This record gives sequence, C-alpha cells and structure tokens, in this order.
Amino acid sequence: MAKFFEVQKPRKFNIEPRYWDPAKEEREAREKRIRAEMGLSDENGNYSPYIAKGTFRQGLTRNRWGVKGSGRKSNTRLFVIIALLAMLFYFLLK
Repeated sequence: MAKFFEVQKPRKFNIEPRYWDPAKEEREAREKRIRAEMGLSDENGNYSPYIAKGTFRQGLTRNRWGVKGSGRKSNTRLFVIIALLAMLFYFLLK
C-alpha cells in the first residue's frame, strides 16, 4: 500500500563521450593554428553547400513527382490492377 503513494524520482540523462582524446583535439587545434599562421591552410573557411540557395524549392515546383510521366505510369498501372480485379470477381461470381 505504501508503494501506491510513492512518487518516482526523475531519471537523469548522463551521457559520456566514448572516444574522446583531449590530447589529439589539442594537437589538431595547434596544427590548424600553425598552418593558418604559415599560410598553408587547406581550407578557405568558406562553406559552400552542395544544394545552392533556392534550388530545393525550384526542384519541388518544377516537377512534383520527380520523373516526367511517372504519374501517368502509376495511373495506368492502377487502372490495369482494378480491371484485373474486376474480371477476377466477375469470374468468381459467375
């Protein structure tokens, strides 16, 4: 009966990184800083995404179904399936 009135304590979220090497992280930061000072930087520092700004929206409005004619193909396939099922029911009931 005492358990009925007992309130559970909230569970804590405690996640620890599994593979973290602080020495490696510090070494990489130092190498990056040295390369930047010497002018040997591989990275420009500019991020250019694969999808340019506005292309996602253009792709959606240009062709909603992805491939031209795929909507027609699916409609034809649906009509054939319905016709086959109708013939099957007709022969079963006859």
